[in-house]
Amino acid sequence: MGVDFEKLKADFRAVYGTAPDFLRDRGIYDTPLYKFLEAMPKGGDLHVHADAALPMDQHVEFLKDHPELLITPEWQIRYAGPGAPYGSRTMAECLADGLTVEDFRREWTVLGCPEGEYLWDWFEGIFTRCGAVCCTPPLVKDYYLRVMRCYHSCGVEYVELKSPFFGTREDALARGRALMEALEEFRREDPLFVLRVVACGGKNDVWDPLFDTLMDNALYVREQVKDGDEDFVVGIDIVNDEDRSYSLSRYEERVRKIIASNPGLGLSLHAGESLRGENREIEIALRCGIDRLGHGFNLYRYPELREEVLRRGICMEICPVSNRALGYCSDFSQHPANAYRKAGIPIVICSDDPAYQSFSILTGDYLAVVVGWDLSLEELKAMCRASLEHSFLSANSPRRAALLDWFNKNDYFCRI
Repeated sequence: MGVDFEKLKADFRAVYGTAPDFLRDRGIYDTPLYKFLEAMPKGGDLHVHADAALPMDQHVEFLKDHPELLITPEWQIRYAGPGAPYGSRTMAECLADGLTVEDFRREWTVLGCPEGEYLWDWFEGIFTRCGAVCCTPPLVKDYYLRVMRCYHSCGVEYVELKSPFFGTREDALARGRALMEALEEFRREDPLFVLRVVACGGKNDVWDPLFDTLMDNALYVREQVKDGDEDFVVGIDIVNDEDRSYSLSRYEERVRKIIASNPGLGLSLHAGESLRGENREIEIALRCGIDRLGHGFNLYRYPELREEVLRRGICMEICPVSNRALGYCSDFSQHPANAYRKAGIPIVICSDDPAYQSFSILTGDYLAVVVGWDLSLEELKAMCRASLEHSFLSANSPRRAALLDWFNKNDYFCRI
């Protein structure tokens, strides 16, 4: 290929340094380094949240193709029918009236947070405004066909989707089957691709009363929906802003029972997505018996917990673009996960909520750590491979073996 990887990094740093902003520095996406990383085989994304994956231009295109979804004057997505607020319009009508993708990017990404407003309130408000984007099985199927095509286009063959299963058991099953149908249809284009679900509960005032229902729904879908002989729902997680929500301790006993009663079910908990020193969520997550740690940003505050994570070989799901977008780290060279990596803790690079935090899926996250951590090609390749090695696919899964074989035989890194 004749690519000088070190020069690509140096040229990028000369313009953007180690603190690029993936919603404001749009030239990033035309740089040779970004193009190189976009084409790179990345393996998997083990941490992306449901219905927040399509980049905003594709998010808008999806809505344009579905006139059964309306945009209210308050920028909320609503399913068409009785009760839709006066002035609600289809996306096609919005665009015809002069609104642009940039208008929706302002309203539906962290870019639009008003000065002085608590960023997490704005961020969670985006999920509220866009919550109906996948409110029926046909919408789910079409949305995730587009998501898989988007991932495939940037070298990703495996995705673990963090998804809640709201409603009744029947509602949950309909969503699970729609996701599986999308996967089966996409395999006509890419037979290797694998999608799995890590089912989520939540711990704020809105989600908390639903916790047991969400977990029951997840286990029901796990029983009913399979990918051949393999589980489709492969793990559970608990989400939400941890500095102002309930503690994981509120759910610890129930989580332990779920894991004990469901052999092979993976456990990845959001913990440590905080700058506060009094936050002890990582400690509780470790007590719960996690297989992977979601974010774990503030692990540096707890040397004894850091040693335990290292000793137990717990993999950390690091989402660098999200960490910058939500104000945890402005300069990627100062991101604490680099020190965790150097200490020997397994690290995987993930995207979190690309629809609301970036212009693309996952490539920017790799760019952030390449320039911030000055990764070599060999380190970069190992990190990509880790995204498959630390997945929740069972060790004896033929699909896991096929994915690793695909990655190991890919000569992209050898051609440089």
